[in-house]
Amino acid sequence: MVFRTLASEPRALLSGDVAAYFLPFRTIAVYPFSFPFGRKVNLRSAISLTFRPLLGAEESKLSLLPQVTEQRSNLTKGAVWFAAKDEIAAFEEMLGKEAAFLPAPVAFASEVGGTGLLIWRDEGGAAALWLEDYAPRLYKYMSEDEGGSEELVQFARSYAQAVGGSIEAESVRLYDARDLSGDALANAAEKSFAASPALAHLDFSNVGASLAEQYEKFFSASFRALKLAAAAAVVFFILSAALLVQNGLTSASFEAAPGAVYALAMGEESRSPISSITKKLKLLNAGGVQLAFNDVLANIASAWKGMPAGSDAELDAIRYGRERTELEGRTAKTETIEKLRAELSKNGFVVKLGDVQQIPGSVLRFTLYLTEGGR
Repeated sequence: MVFRTLASEPRALLSGDVAAYFLPFRTIAVYPFSFPFGRKVNLRSAISLTFRPLLGAEESKLSLLPQVTEQRSNLTKGAVWFAAKDEIAAFEEMLGKEAAFLPAPVAFASEVGGTGLLIWRDEGGAAALWLEDYAPRLYKYMSEDEGGSEELVQFARSYAQAVGGSIEAESVRLYDARDLSGDALANAAEKSFAASPALAHLDFSNVGASLAEQYEKFFSASFRALKLAAAAAVVFFILSAALLVQNGLTSASFEAAPGAVYALAMGEESRSPISSITKKLKLLNAGGVQLAFNDVLANIASAWKGMPAGSDAELDAIRYGRERTELEGRTAKTETIEKLRAELSKNGFVVKLGDVQQIPGSVLRFTLYLTEGGR
């Protein structure tokens, strides 16, 4: 990979090389996210659903790139980057569609140990990136007419203070693209990507964004296949264990066989082995006793599409739980609540209406509780 800026001299690439441009995007915005699931499954859908009330009709004009900074068994945290597709298209026309595009300050993340304020300045203006442990907290661009780098530092510090953070003077770095050598850029970028591989995947080119989306779809489909394979494996294992019990426990009574099979296969005792294994199979297929997060999102999205055109319903919050998911929203009409409830019911949910409160502006705040059908 060959690292470049807009000021770099255009040179022919060697076979297999890819040009990675660090660019002072003017339209980029970054927002943190946190979801109660641990696998990177349908992450893009979860983000789209979360930010749709904020983006509205502008969503189709933006390119979305998630950056995961922390992932555990029941938690996925990170930040989502948005950039205008028009700006990306303009860069592609100028620099080529095969190049990779990254936010300019990202190259110097390691210079502040992943925590600090990075300012990239060129002849048009300045771009600022505030990081904490390599997690982006703020990206902001200002043209020279708007004030430039000094105003950016003041803005970033005010923002950090407003959200409970701080930017120390020694953690502020200023880089001028016009004075930066190619070797200095390459060395800084390589160190930053080694320290945080997630930063290396922030390719805003249309090719890069498409590959990222295909990557997530692949792993989403693979995870579904693995769940089905796991269920089949459990059944096969139990049948195999049954044959072993039949051969090894010939003196045992017929009534004791199911319990012995379950204990041998699962490594635990059960007074009701048939019921216990049925529950385990349902868990593997995200049914019965818990809701699968990706299915919840898909069904909510399907219900939302079924709402009448021009509906004033707004979804403010989704509180996901394995036993119950809670939706909180707003509308001006009780009919809209009933319509949304009906649409959700069509998609396999048992839907119960919670509190409905009148808030200023003749608006109704409502809560819906979702559980799986058949409960």
